Amino acid sequence: MENNIVFRKAEKKDVKFIISLIKQRIEWMNQVGINQWNKTDYLGVYPVSYFEQNIDYFIVAEIHKIIVAATALYRLDERWNEQTNSLYVHHLVSDINYKGVGKKLLEYAEIYAKNNGFESIKLDSAVGNIKLENFYTELGYTPCGTCVDGPYHGILREKKLN
Repeated sequence: MENNIVFRKAEKKDVKFIISLIKQRIEWMNQVGINQWNKTDYLGVYPVSYFEQNIDYFIVAEIHKIIVAATALYRLDERWNEQTNSLYVHHLVSDINYKGVGKKLLEYAEIYAKNNGFESIKLDSAVGNIKLENFYTELGYTPCGTCVDGPYHGILREKKLN
């Protein structure tokens, strides 16, 4: 993992690179037998226009000016019954060729949340994606409920920020 990762607010011109990462990740899911974005019509539910309209919520990670990861940070999330002083992470995606960059982006989001007065970070992971469930558990994200969004069944997770 390279140490020269630059994090920045995404711009409209970045949408095509974010979509490219998502397509790469969907293909990878097909290859390794993980059922998540590849089985829930992810780009049908979240088309290019969605990313264009919501790009102001995205941050990207770059190495040598190449986008290698992206995520959206929302202040509200309808999947959660109660809205708290939390930052909600969605669409976390990383380049399969840059191991660990997704974790670095999530760590950056945690620092951003702490610095902006949020009490916790919340996200969800697909039920049955054991590798992702273990990843989030190792990073301190505790399961605290479930959600259903069309064909997607998720585990709601929260990490308290002290």
